[in-house]
Amino acid sequence: MSTTTGAVIDSAHLFLFFLSYAFLGWICEEIWCTVKSRKITKRGMLHGPICPIYGFGSVLILYLLEPWRSTWVRLFFASVIVTSILEYFTSWLLEKLFHAKWWDYSKEPLNLNGRVCIVNSAAFGVGGLALEHLIHPLVERFLYLDFAAPYINYIAGGLLALILLDLLVTVRKLVDFAATMEKIRTYADTLKARYEEEEWFKPQSFLTMVESIKEKAAVETSKFTQKSLETLENYAKKQKIVEFWLKKFPSMTSHEETNVLEQMKAVIKESWESKKKNRK
Repeated sequence: MSTTTGAVIDSAHLFLFFLSYAFLGWICEEIWCTVKSRKITKRGMLHGPICPIYGFGSVLILYLLEPWRSTWVRLFFASVIVTSILEYFTSWLLEKLFHAKWWDYSKEPLNLNGRVCIVNSAAFGVGGLALEHLIHPLVERFLYLDFAAPYINYIAGGLLALILLDLLVTVRKLVDFAATMEKIRTYADTLKARYEEEEWFKPQSFLTMVESIKEKAAVETSKFTQKSLETLENYAKKQKIVEFWLKKFPSMTSHEETNVLEQMKAVIKESWESKKKNRK
């Protein structure tokens, strides 16, 4: 496989193309989500500034759709189809692995199971045109500069090691997230069963349950054991894991843990609105 400059592409350059577009995609999503929500939003699952789905989508457009590069209309629709399939499959796979739909377009017009929607797909189509005719020639020219040639394999290898480390840490957090949601729901059910007859107990959400128990424990210490309060505090900390991912993916949904997610979304929204009022 050759590049537009005539050079034969190798695995190191292919990986760097992937990273370049994963990084550019991350920047675009950061800007879009920040403008849309009017607050700075850290997007992406990985800790590093990349969104791999954009890297994969870009590489697919560049090399799978290369025969249609000069046919703008075909390239547009082919980019729409390829990126929509990729986004749908990624959404489905993440939900199967971690029991949550990380983005949900159910409220958007012409969506398919909330996983893809016409607005995003059309944007990816335009992005495919820009990638082929504007962005990639510049990135390609830069990565094939003579001064970088002796070091390209070392650069790619070092970045690959960092990405793999980031991926391992992230997967562990995602596994913890899925387990944490289930644990919080089970623990909340336990608290309801134990205290729902008490007048002071507030069962509206997990947060209100925790706060009401803490308030009661502060004035009536004999009612709770030290171990039960430590467990309560431990679960209060666990909810931070869920809040962390919800701030990254605010449209996240889950058929299994709907109540936990919706309650925490409400808490995050209330916290954000409170901060806005305080700033004013």
